[in-house]
Amino acid sequence: MTVLTKDNRLKREVQRITAATASTAEFGADVSVLDSKRPDLVIVDARTGPAPAGFETKVPEGCPIIHIVDEDQMLDALPRFGEGRVVSIMGYGARFDDDEFIASATKALRGNVFGLNKYFPWGVTTYSVVVRNYEQKSRAIDIILQYATLAGVRGPVRERIQTVADELMMNALYHAPTDDQGNEKYAGRPIKELAQLADVAPIEVQYGSSGRYFGLSVRDGGGSLSRKRAMEYLSKARAGTADIEDKVGGAGLGLVSVLRSVSKLVFNLDPGRSTEVIGLFDMELFAKGKVGARSLHLFTARGNDDDDDVADEDDTQVTPPQAAAEPLPSLAPSRLGLWLLAALLLAVVTALGTAVVMKKSHADAATDCPPSGSGTSAADVNSTR
Repeated sequence: MTVLTKDNRLKREVQRITAATASTAEFGADVSVLDSKRPDLVIVDARTGPAPAGFETKVPEGCPIIHIVDEDQMLDALPRFGEGRVVSIMGYGARFDDDEFIASATKALRGNVFGLNKYFPWGVTTYSVVVRNYEQKSRAIDIILQYATLAGVRGPVRERIQTVADELMMNALYHAPTDDQGNEKYAGRPIKELAQLADVAPIEVQYGSSGRYFGLSVRDGGGSLSRKRAMEYLSKARAGTADIEDKVGGAGLGLVSVLRSVSKLVFNLDPGRSTEVIGLFDMELFAKGKVGARSLHLFTARGNDDDDDVADEDDTQVTPPQAAAEPLPSLAPSRLGLWLLAALLLAVVTALGTAVVMKKSHADAATDCPPSGSGTSAADVNSTR
């Protein structure tokens, strides 16, 4: 990666974590650094001014770009997404967010973009639920809020989580699906009518918490949101004129309320296949009264992203919503479960029978030969779930 910056502190912080992205970094204060090598990723420090003159013409075709800006100026930097190679506008505040940079750089370099788990340290458990209608959406929000309470999220932040969850799920369920002509399937229908639909195209909702971040993602199986359409909504959101009820072309996220509620917002796009939107809530920033998006990311998958996930053992397997199971499955055991249960019971019966035989043998031996000492025997019963 090539980093354009004059800030020695930023240089040290990027250099320190290059190994985590399996990459090397070259630094320079102007565009001449782009003449020496062909980078796979370019990072531009734009906190104190615009990108260097001639910068975009120097960046190789297809090379992704990350802009680092002052965290309080993120909305003003949204027009930078007008350059199609820009994938991230990262806010830099009192400290550099290593985890966010690692996730963004890796996604930009590899094109493997889907999954909430990419924004959490290894070992953090994320949970998943499939939602197919309005009632299940409401139940899913209740479950997420219960989990947020257990995770120690304060009331005002839980309200913002609820707002974002409702906006993203409503959009994915009723405004993302399109017909064969690419028109919104349920356009113009009031919420009361949408709530009566028994079953629509299923969506996958993931959530989890690392202690510092609470994360929420919503993924559909249609992929009707394009980068161009996302840019239109971002432009409206920046101007504060987005009409939340004017859902056009399968996007319509109510982006104003979303951007005002999250700390980081991520769009993962695979046009024609899937769209995922991730909202991250920074507990430390909220505690300091810093509310609203500090970073924005817009990634497009390259190749078959689900296959990439299968090859990466550290990635959560993201099941395409079309093939996903019901969110609240029956507790009745499957056939495989019944066979396993029968095998376990047979093993227990066999062990008990063996113990009885051995006990009888020891008793017979004791009758013939009085014991000269004492002994103990133990049986360990291991169970697996």
